[in-house]
Amino acid sequence: MGLKHRHSYESLAHSLKTTEKHYLPPHTAGALSVALVYPNLYSLGMSNLGYLTVHRLLLTTPGIAVERFFPALAAESPLRPPYYSFESGRPLGDFQILMFSFSYEGDFDKIPGIFAALAIPVMAKDRNRFHPILMAGGAAVASNAPALSLIFDILVPGEAETTLPAIMAILKEHGMEAEAIAELPGVWVPATGKKPSAPCSMHDINSQPAYSHIVSAQNAFGGAHLIELMRGCPRNCSFCLARSIYQPVRALRLEKLAEWIDQHPECRDLGLVAPSLFDHPQITEIFKLLDQRKIRIRNSSIKWEKLDSELLLILRRAGITGLTLAPETGSKKLQTAIRKPLNEERFLDCIRQIFSAGFEQLKLYFVACLPEEDKSDLDATIGLIKKTIAAAPSPSHLSAAFSLFVPKRHTDWQNRKPMAQQQMKQSIKYLKEELNRLSSQLRVNFASPQEALRQSYLSQTGPELAHEYAMEAEKCHENRLFSKNQFTALEF
Repeated sequence: MGLKHRHSYESLAHSLKTTEKHYLPPHTAGALSVALVYPNLYSLGMSNLGYLTVHRLLLTTPGIAVERFFPALAAESPLRPPYYSFESGRPLGDFQILMFSFSYEGDFDKIPGIFAALAIPVMAKDRNRFHPILMAGGAAVASNAPALSLIFDILVPGEAETTLPAIMAILKEHGMEAEAIAELPGVWVPATGKKPSAPCSMHDINSQPAYSHIVSAQNAFGGAHLIELMRGCPRNCSFCLARSIYQPVRALRLEKLAEWIDQHPECRDLGLVAPSLFDHPQITEIFKLLDQRKIRIRNSSIKWEKLDSELLLILRRAGITGLTLAPETGSKKLQTAIRKPLNEERFLDCIRQIFSAGFEQLKLYFVACLPEEDKSDLDATIGLIKKTIAAAPSPSHLSAAFSLFVPKRHTDWQNRKPMAQQQMKQSIKYLKEELNRLSSQLRVNFASPQEALRQSYLSQTGPELAHEYAMEAEKCHENRLFSKNQFTALEF
């Protein structure tokens, strides 16, 4: 299977590489070799500015050779061992450092399959100097680093821009000097027995914004360039992680965005990245700038309370035909609890404005199975959707997506318990039936209760996760990519 498998992998990787535009030269030779792992789909990795920022930092560090790795290059084509790097097809086990970028706790579940394929012990204490150094960072590590503390040699819950250069300088000069690395702000070396170090300094995004130095036609923004417009969120929703792990809020100033655009004259499509884009203090001026420069905006998620006719006109001129709103719930009680009030009259007026402006599709995001939710709360959400249908040209222009509540560390609701699976299923069944009665043309989808409960566990668990993964890795067969906890949402 080896040669056939490698040829198939190289063929798919080559076809994807032809869709990429690079703004920095690749660097696959150096004294220290790093495989940068995004444990999910290629398209998601190439849409993730955290992953791309780490890649750019490594790429511009002298003496570092960095290559990418994705366990699935396409949704229908999960990779099977042996694993090779994306750039050169180098065996993944040949790299001196394996650096993982975890954006979602669900991606932790890829660890057993990847480690087993590389014959790397899951438990850090079972590895020796002949194994690669294992590092992990990303939003999920900032959220729950203890879960990975018996697995990885170095954890980076801090921001990459202010932590990674110092880490790499030590590794390049001295190798795995655990004590020296452990003293760095924003870094945790669990094997030292010390508590995580002091928080790192916050990166000034106006001195160097995060952007896509590799633009892939396969990214989630339709092949657009990406730039971070705001880090952190000024809102204080009860269940959201963005505010707590990205404090303080930092916004890219209008003049800095204009400078970046001047430096990238080939940019005709732009995805603006922010947890709450329309809370940017200069969002109207930014949209006007992009409109003047004739740059198409590749964002559809908006804040209904921030919309006006001028912004809608700019969005339509940018080629956007569908928008996304997130009312979260129709229940006044739950709106107060999650700190997301909704003025229903203003919201419905916004719906009418959207369709009057010529938009063809509107997607609504809701959260179901919230703490203390009962049937009356579900009925309130159904009622809001019913009124939205009445405000739209027809139900076929609308869709509704329901996520399920997942308690996260560092949020106000971190200690709230998720609903039991059977109760989740009952709530979903009721919503499906009632919404279908409203209109069979309304498209509705729901997150998986099983996935939500697994994510809840991964968001809250601690070092004991390593023991589960160690046992799972032992069971992984050579021809399997993922462990039993593979997320169904990926539809591999």
